[in-house]
Amino acid sequence: MIQQLWVVITALLVALLIPSLAHAAKPYGVVTVDLRPEIGEVPTHLCVVSQGQGPRTRQRLSELFLPHAGTELAQVNDLVLDPATWGSGSDERPCEAGGACLPRVELPQANVLADDLWVACTSDSLVADRSTRDPRVLVMMLEHLEGSPPLLESLKLTGGVATIGVQADLSRIVVTARSLGGHYDAHTRAFRAEEGSDHSELVALPLAPRCHGVEVELPGVRLRESDRARLQLRAHGVDLDVHTCIGPLQGSARMHVELPRAEGFGRLEVELPPIAGETPTATRFAASWDTAWPEGELRLDPHQLAFIWAPPACVWAIGTCPTATLEGGLSCEATPLADGTCQYLCPAGGDPNDAHDDEWVDVSPPVAVSFQKTDPDQRWNEILQRPGQVLSSYVDGDHIYLGAALDGWSRDVPGSRISHVELLENDGSSRRYAVADVDALRILAPGASCDPLRYRLVGDRRYQEGAAEIRDGAVDFGKVHETARLLTFNVTLAQGGGIAIMYADAPDELGRQVYFTALGQLAANFRPRDPRYARVAYELRLGGTLGQWGYFGPGSIGEPKRQLAAKLAWARLLFEPAVIVDVIPPLSFSLGVGVGGSWPINNGDVTNTGRFNWIISPSLDARVALRRWVSLVVQGRVMLREQTSVAVDIAGSDPVFGLFSNASLIGLYGLQFSF
Repeated sequence: MIQQLWVVITALLVALLIPSLAHAAKPYGVVTVDLRPEIGEVPTHLCVVSQGQGPRTRQRLSELFLPHAGTELAQVNDLVLDPATWGSGSDERPCEAGGACLPRVELPQANVLADDLWVACTSDSLVADRSTRDPRVLVMMLEHLEGSPPLLESLKLTGGVATIGVQADLSRIVVTARSLGGHYDAHTRAFRAEEGSDHSELVALPLAPRCHGVEVELPGVRLRESDRARLQLRAHGVDLDVHTCIGPLQGSARMHVELPRAEGFGRLEVELPPIAGETPTATRFAASWDTAWPEGELRLDPHQLAFIWAPPACVWAIGTCPTATLEGGLSCEATPLADGTCQYLCPAGGDPNDAHDDEWVDVSPPVAVSFQKTDPDQRWNEILQRPGQVLSSYVDGDHIYLGAALDGWSRDVPGSRISHVELLENDGSSRRYAVADVDALRILAPGASCDPLRYRLVGDRRYQEGAAEIRDGAVDFGKVHETARLLTFNVTLAQGGGIAIMYADAPDELGRQVYFTALGQLAANFRPRDPRYARVAYELRLGGTLGQWGYFGPGSIGEPKRQLAAKLAWARLLFEPAVIVDVIPPLSFSLGVGVGGSWPINNGDVTNTGRFNWIISPSLDARVALRRWVSLVVQGRVMLREQTSVAVDIAGSDPVFGLFSNASLIGLYGLQFSF
């Protein structure tokens, strides 16, 4: 009985101890992998791949990839991790950067399929927030340098240190690790353990992120979420998605951008096209670096900057802009704004037909801006100190030119022709511009501003000083005909002579009466300002003649042809309204009718001529303007109602006189002086 009891006890002990002894005999080691990214944060998720299925590696590697049969990814033979690997939904869009930022995996050997590999995944135990924001997944291959593939029993990731339990005698086996990809570049070589003991080894694994978030500053710009849709980014020539590769835009000059790794030379280009009604400071920015990543914050330099040119008031035409060129010959694109200023983008861009539109040139301020205008050609320069600056320089004040349109002027009306316009300076000097046969003037106006210009017209008439407004870079003379003087004066001096023809039963034997006459008149001339009526003028003349008058005495009675007994000094006074019509320059005609009287100058001659006669004197003259102030006058005049005294008989010793009416036909020539 006792013997049987010992047999049972022995059997139970063997049953209990043999598994424990077998387990104790199984080799076990711990591999510690120090994950050392060259920049940025350590991985948040780790997937360890082995060629052998073990207690921990129970999932095939192929189960981690996106199903992309028939897609572009399959055509390029890329294996991309499914977002479910780090707990994200399939509808979440990562920053792809043309595929450079996608979590791709490269198989360790060309003849090995993903279905032949086993994987175990875990997340960082120190990450309190286990959301899917900013995931960083590393797919790592663990291998034995000699021996069968490692069998993973445990896996833990803590703050960038991976602790992996393997079924292996680490005292006789060298463990290697390498990256197969994910959010980090795949290694082309494996890394051995640097130190260890019989049961543990330490591997330092350098990591190169495929993409890294960089703080980017755009000088002079404030970025808001409303600007996201028009932002355009290119990193190393690859377009970046503004919705997935850019962080929140919070109204500052900085933004967080996911940049792909640069191979030898990196470059980031940012474009912010202006929108209607916006006054931009810069629209293109760029920066370059010669390492994998920029060092620290990346400040971009302007490559297309904007500025405003505020023209001088009144002397520049609103809605037009001078051409602008940056130093180096970079042309600028000008846009007139509603407030009269000009907005420039330099260098000019946006033309799809321009083969050089994609060329980006650094235009960091300070930079010299050269402006140029035409009609006449003028240049001036100013230094742009910062993007968005308002420039206001213009040509030197002594070289300001203004335009003037003359299409509303009536310059060819006979008698009211306008030949020049004279600009008057405060120092008494003047500049004269011919206006005949031109439709516009280019006027030099030194020191011009919004103050009116003083001017005076020059032509057939006399003009008062006028004031011309300056608006939109042009001189507006207004209604120039209103500066014409309505009333002028002239003096006519003429000489000539004529004959007196008697009528009303005058004796036939009377001889011809020929007299010398000198005319002098002062006239007030009124000419309408309206060009439609300005070729007709009206005059009121006051003056008269000095000349001769005669009589037939008794001594010639009985002669077959009686002659005048004497020629006496004779005066006439006339008040004469007249009308003048300018026919063709410089000829005009005048028609007047004078009324007045005539008498002998010497009172002793009254007995032979009579004391006073009321007369009517119509006249017609032709005037040829020699200068504006002097004209040649040829006049024909008739004197009516004058009488000649004739001795018709002798009664006793006293002669008997009769008075006979006559008409004098007088021709005169002389000069007329206007003032």
